[in-house]
Amino acid sequence: MSYSTFVCKEFSIIQNSEVLKLGTDAIILGCLSDFHTPTNILDIGTGTGILTLMMAQKYRAQFTAIDILHESFICASHNFTQSKWSDFIRCKHISLQDFCLSTQETFDGIICNPPFFSHSLHNKNTFQTIARHTVALSPIDLFACSQILLSPKGIISIIIPYSEKQTFCEQALYYNLYTIKETLISPFSESNPNRIVLHFSMTWTPLESSHIYIRNKDKSYSEEYKELTKKYISIT
Repeated sequence: MSYSTFVCKEFSIIQNSEVLKLGTDAIILGCLSDFHTPTNILDIGTGTGILTLMMAQKYRAQFTAIDILHESFICASHNFTQSKWSDFIRCKHISLQDFCLSTQETFDGIICNPPFFSHSLHNKNTFQTIARHTVALSPIDLFACSQILLSPKGIISIIIPYSEKQTFCEQALYYNLYTIKETLISPFSESNPNRIVLHFSMTWTPLESSHIYIRNKDKSYSEEYKELTKKYISIT
């Protein structure tokens, strides 16, 4: 098993080869997720724990991170223990479905970088398949459980492929969760969006929409991406 380290400004992430590596999607989601003075936040499918740690840097709250994969649970638990917020984080090896049935808690913020390759061929690696495909967590499961787990003022924040926007928004609305904010993500300044960050709430408000791009034509990072991520990572 191989290990690598991803260093942020206020914490580090140790990754192993059996856990889906963190990437730009997670960084963007963590930077863009916006909750209303949360007292507790749930990270669904925590993986390496990057989103929980980003939220811990942003908010004074209690954090619960869950993952169905034992390897991810071990990885995230180690990263939480090594952070300065370890006293405020608990990590559980459990599926969202089982967690939803076993707790009476509600959360002011729910964050998830969900599996989204629902129609593509499955990866031969079981860990990668569960992390990247909807075999373990469908949009229906995500929103059905989130409706139960969300506090009245709570917000759900996710990142998905732009092509999946309609499916996720329709499923959310079925569970009375309204799309209140969207941020379209384009890889380059002149390219179409390929990702979107969505915020959902049980209270309807007019949709707030924005669009950012990650890189310039010459493949250097855009100024808006540098500004977005500057509290967490250093980009030259």
